[in-house]
Amino acid sequence: MDGYAGRILSLDLTRERTKVKQLGKAFALLHVGGKGFGAAILSKEVEPRTDPLSPANKLIFATGPVNGLALSGAAKLCAVFKSPLTGIWGESQCGGYFAPQMKFAGYDVIAVEGTSKKPVYALIEDDNIRLLDASHLWGKDAFETEEIIKKDYDRGLQVLSIGPAGENLVRFACITHDKGRQFGRCGGGAVMGSKNLKAVAVKGSAVIEAARLEEFDEFREQLLAKIRDRLKSLTEYGTAPLMSVTNTTGTLPTRNWTEGEFEGFQKISAEALKKSYYKSRKACYGCAVACRKISKVECGQYAKTEVDGPEYETLFAFGSLCANENLESIIKANEICDRLGMDTISAGNAIAFGMECYEKGILTLKDTKGVGLKFGNYEAIIEMLNQIACRRDFGDVLAEGVKKASETIGKGSEKFAVHAKGLEPPGYDPRGLKGVALSFAVSQRGACHLRHMIYRPNLTGKHPFKEGVIHRLRYEGQARILVEQEAFYTLVDSMVLCKFVCLPTVGPILWDGLKELYQIVTGIPITKNRLLKAADRINNLVRTFNERESGGNIDVLPSRFMCEALNKGASEGETIQKSEFNRMLGEYYDLHNHRYSALITSQTD
Repeated sequence: MDGYAGRILSLDLTRERTKVKQLGKAFALLHVGGKGFGAAILSKEVEPRTDPLSPANKLIFATGPVNGLALSGAAKLCAVFKSPLTGIWGESQCGGYFAPQMKFAGYDVIAVEGTSKKPVYALIEDDNIRLLDASHLWGKDAFETEEIIKKDYDRGLQVLSIGPAGENLVRFACITHDKGRQFGRCGGGAVMGSKNLKAVAVKGSAVIEAARLEEFDEFREQLLAKIRDRLKSLTEYGTAPLMSVTNTTGTLPTRNWTEGEFEGFQKISAEALKKSYYKSRKACYGCAVACRKISKVECGQYAKTEVDGPEYETLFAFGSLCANENLESIIKANEICDRLGMDTISAGNAIAFGMECYEKGILTLKDTKGVGLKFGNYEAIIEMLNQIACRRDFGDVLAEGVKKASETIGKGSEKFAVHAKGLEPPGYDPRGLKGVALSFAVSQRGACHLRHMIYRPNLTGKHPFKEGVIHRLRYEGQARILVEQEAFYTLVDSMVLCKFVCLPTVGPILWDGLKELYQIVTGIPITKNRLLKAADRINNLVRTFNERESGGNIDVLPSRFMCEALNKGASEGETIQKSEFNRMLGEYYDLHNHRYSALITSQTD
């Protein structure tokens, strides 16, 4: 099958067995790749109500048909698992170099199950698959682990690893790759840690080719020209310029989601980063966007700190959300999270929540073991990150995530514990972005900006796929846009493509490009209707999985967004009106039901 390696590798850590089976053509056609493969395997092979940290949970790394090709945006890898943070669907994507090497080694999927008796890591070199002792790596940070494995075996190996946070089962622990790329959200690092799996390293020798080589070369050249024209800001600054956009619209989450504007944002802006800290840029495999920014602190308290980033989400999480305007401390916090293996979004939310508890008198210095968790105290952020990763002192409470931490602390803190389905939100206040409110509620993994990308149409005011105006403060029309974007980005995550080459309005790859690319790579004729059917099939697998695991309706928003007006900024006074939100939610369900019914009965495709 063109575009696919054609094999699935299973690693059973309990039995110390490996198994390779063929990727069925029908399976590939039905589920496309990436997210689709993960959804099919997880929903079928993980029993209902499985403990996410038990041997029975699976950790699935899945590629799609474009991975392994020298194409901008085609270096992403999808990870799927039952989340230890939320107890439902866990999903994350990571760029870099691992996905191409995984395809070169001959695997579309690597599925890990069981638990090793001792720390191990998997070394995969084409057909040579080994589970090796990782006792000497246990306790090392993710950067050190990657360096040791490459030094011991081969500098060309690509490595996924966990740090101490994953080993200590921090519920939002991440999986690190290439010293700065992350499977960030939902706690995949804790799943690895629960399996005593320190790392997975891969290198392959095969070649992946598109079915229609000449058409592929032409597509790649056209994509390159569009990237140079449309994505200049990402190449120059990365995602940091979003700070200015959200601050201007009054949707920059500040002081644990109480305000929409941060008075110190200029000090942590893209311009501040570029002026004093950006040292170089880096690209993922075959990508012309080169959005990765390497920042370095030359002197002062955090001298010699060097990190891939910080991205917008990290700037908001350790900056405005914690009312912290010390940029060097944010760069240091980013490095700590990358090395120790923690999601910066969840970690920042957990600390900001702790800060509000402290400021309200719910927590005392006795509770925090002497750490003054006041808003703006950047040294407390650094200390608390180390405590969380080691599950030491009050860090052990925050290591559970905001939802579980509020249940432990109590005393009314649940009212300002901001999460959806147990997942802490990214940096867009939904009170000033009504489409984002709906997306946070219905996103499959919890509060998420990437499953729908509706924050961009809401912020720009432009329809994602056609001419049209979107008003961020109006509820009307948001559900219809959300449903279409949900389908589109489900396919993007199944291909597996980077969203930076599939941005709403901008593209460069939108519906027509996605359809064309699938046909060029696989050689299989496809229509938009068939693509929509595939997206619906995948999304229904995930929604069914979530309903099975949660046992009820979980498409809800935290009370702070519904009951408290946003303070400060251009969206001051905004809330999410319950009646309007319920109307949006009902429209979302109706559109899904109508379209799915129409598609499965269609005889035209």
